[in-house]
Amino acid sequence: MTLADGFREYSPYAVSALLAIPSFAFAWHVLVTRRSYEDEPPLEAGWIPWLGAGLQMRKMEKFALANYKKHGHTFAAYAAGQRFIFSEDLAIHKSVVSNKDFGANQIMVEVQKRFLRAERATTAEEEAACVRVLHTQLAGRPLAHLRSGFLEQLIPTIDGFKDLGVVDLIPLMRETIFTCTLRAIFGKNFPAEKALPPFVDWDRGLQNMMAGTKDVAAEEGLRALEELVGDYLRDNLLETEPVIQGQWNNCERLGMPFHLRVKIIALGLMWAAAANVAPVSSWAVAFIYNDPSLTARLRSELASADKSLELEDLYEYGAPSAQWVAQEAIRLVMLGSIVRPAARDTVIEGSFGPVRVRKGDLMMCTSWSMHRRYEDPEEFIWDRLKPAPGEDVNGQLYYAFGGGLRPCVGKSFAYTEIKMLTLAMLERYDIEPVTPFPKLIKTERIGVGTMEPSHPWKVRLVPRSSL
Repeated sequence: MTLADGFREYSPYAVSALLAIPSFAFAWHVLVTRRSYEDEPPLEAGWIPWLGAGLQMRKMEKFALANYKKHGHTFAAYAAGQRFIFSEDLAIHKSVVSNKDFGANQIMVEVQKRFLRAERATTAEEEAACVRVLHTQLAGRPLAHLRSGFLEQLIPTIDGFKDLGVVDLIPLMRETIFTCTLRAIFGKNFPAEKALPPFVDWDRGLQNMMAGTKDVAAEEGLRALEELVGDYLRDNLLETEPVIQGQWNNCERLGMPFHLRVKIIALGLMWAAAANVAPVSSWAVAFIYNDPSLTARLRSELASADKSLELEDLYEYGAPSAQWVAQEAIRLVMLGSIVRPAARDTVIEGSFGPVRVRKGDLMMCTSWSMHRRYEDPEEFIWDRLKPAPGEDVNGQLYYAFGGGLRPCVGKSFAYTEIKMLTLAMLERYDIEPVTPFPKLIKTERIGVGTMEPSHPWKVRLVPRSSL
């Protein structure tokens, strides 16, 4: 039999097989993937087998908001063989972070992969050490020490603004808190000004890197940071915070090489401490100065505070309204999410009824959309989250730092930094706006990132005569 004869004889079977494959895939998609069980959330599966709703999910914010409107506060989506469950239900958020039926935060898992497994094969002990570092709590004694170190850097930096005149306020505040935070963590001689540009490039491209998408600026930023921080730590490790030195020594005993210790310990903590709090703090200062009545209120609270308080305690406790300002700024500006895989089949008691979850489902708890389930959600209302008399603060939809055993490592320090920066500025400067106040613009990094200003807010810094 010639090749041509064989082709003519078997071609009908080949054609039938080729037609059967997409038919089988479509049947599997409709009968199995789209099959729903009692209490499962509504499914947005798309009609293309395997791909599902993947094309729509590339624009995550638009996709999620449209389907919350269509299906309610929790829905499922199918894409590339994976089921996702999106939720903006506070009860589900709290259950996911505290329930052992769900694995580690997927965002941190991806960071771990990029920092460890992409470099070389690692031991289980090293990976466990990585997890401990990424979840080290900046609370208690470490927080008290960091707070003092931060304020020590902050006051002379702000006092140095007296001769600046007209400034673009938001980036100035971001640079200020970034610089003071890193010098509080790594020591007063840390070259923070050199670290800011590559850090911004790395932070902006982090989501692409976690998704495996090439991002040249982010990769170059990470390399530049590793080199800068590595060179510094070789000679200045003993100037860093004890929390860094302790983790450094633990990982060194496990045999983790120097460059991985730089990434896991130094850069990991750098990102946790500065990535979100720096832009949020800069917006908090802008929001306060843009509201004369709020400015007057905070100054009045400071003026009537206990004069025997140390300066760091004065800024921490002397103006109670500053805490609500900080929380509202975080609610409005941060675009975070909690992403965790389901380790087994389970049922979550949500606010709107039980939600059945399958093993392997990826929970997408979208805090950024939940934070917009308030009236006038895009407006800054400083006391929005202040509970009314008798109201349970736990009933608020505010859930910016996660919870359970592993909340955001920088939660307490973030509030401290925001209050110290805003109140120290209010004590020292008035402003005269030169350009209109900017609008908040969402970035494409929904899930990791913060709002950005639509245009520069130029203001003239006017030193206050009382200082």
